[in-house]
Amino acid sequence: MPGWSSRLAAVRRRLLPTSLVPSDYASRFPEVRGCRMTFEHISSYGAGTPSISNIRVVTSPEAMASYRVEGRTLPVGSIVIKEEYADPTCSTIIGWTVMRKEPAGYDASHGDWHWQRVRASDRQVLEDGRVTRCISCHDTPACTSRDWQCTQM
Repeated sequence: MPGWSSRLAAVRRRLLPTSLVPSDYASRFPEVRGCRMTFEHISSYGAGTPSISNIRVVTSPEAMASYRVEGRTLPVGSIVIKEEYADPTCSTIIGWTVMRKEPAGYDASHGDWHWQRVRASDRQVLEDGRVTRCISCHDTPACTSRDWQCTQM
């Protein structure tokens, strides 16, 4: 049936969540943590991706200063992107884990963070919203004292 695939694509765009990764983030977001291997973010972006990821963390400009200071809350609208890579030099990106700070009341018991996992190859959102898997790892004193950021500078 002619036009069926374009109609299906339009319906998918309306029903599926939109990626929180800005299209121009690579040129605007400063790096706050360099390339490193992680066991916490095991890759699950589909066949052919490695089982252990290498990551690099960038933030929206307004988040950078607060990201680096324990006890500070990131401003509403802040975006923290954990780029996930297939190689140890962080040159082949396979996906993103994203946190966006929402207004008070979005999810007060979890820092009002909106979580998302996005596959890089097609920018498909794989998980969105209050992602239990993300929250359960970040719900520790070391992370919550840094506004749910699991890092020590």
